[in-house]
Amino acid sequence: MMLAARPTATGEKHRTSVNNLARPRVGANVRRHEMAYPSSDAVVILGTSRSDGNTLATVNRVLSGKPVELVDLSKMDIGVYDYEHANSRDSFLPLIERLVSKSLWLLATPVYWYTMSAQMKLFVDRLSDLITIRKDLGRSLRGKAVAVIASGTDEGLPQGFEAPFRLTCDYLGMRYVGVFYLQFGKDDQPVSANAVDARAAGASWIA
Repeated sequence: MMLAARPTATGEKHRTSVNNLARPRVGANVRRHEMAYPSSDAVVILGTSRSDGNTLATVNRVLSGKPVELVDLSKMDIGVYDYEHANSRDSFLPLIERLVSKSLWLLATPVYWYTMSAQMKLFVDRLSDLITIRKDLGRSLRGKAVAVIASGTDEGLPQGFEAPFRLTCDYLGMRYVGVFYLQFGKDDQPVSANAVDARAAGASWIA
């Protein structure tokens, strides 16, 4: 699936063009690479309860029209982590088998109760399968880059928000390359500020 504006439940479309969005108020920690990844070598992993909401709008702003594959976790059958691996036949392992072909993972999540969404946490929890029953897949994650795209209503990210992503990457041998955060108001419009621009963040990650 490639990113595009899609209708909401009310039939309206999000204004996902970068020209239609105000400058963001961000809390960002974006590390630049010697060379950004081709869009074909990146994937967005979207974990949210509202697939066409502010997080997707933030993703589209970061990508600035670059065609990047998107995986919507809310549309997938992914069960909780189980020590007996009772969920080993759900959608998680086949999804990872697809994702390992990509060098850059963009994890997109709203801020729910000061942390990542339940959908994203479930995805992260299931990475435990890759150090137990599918160590071959776990080894294939080494060296891959991970960036986080987040949306929320507070002025900045809560303290410690990045820690689970950064520490997970450290454990799996992946490279955590930073976060872009966009604040939205009650009208679901980005809040203006003179801070790191989403387009600049995207350009540092994707060619």
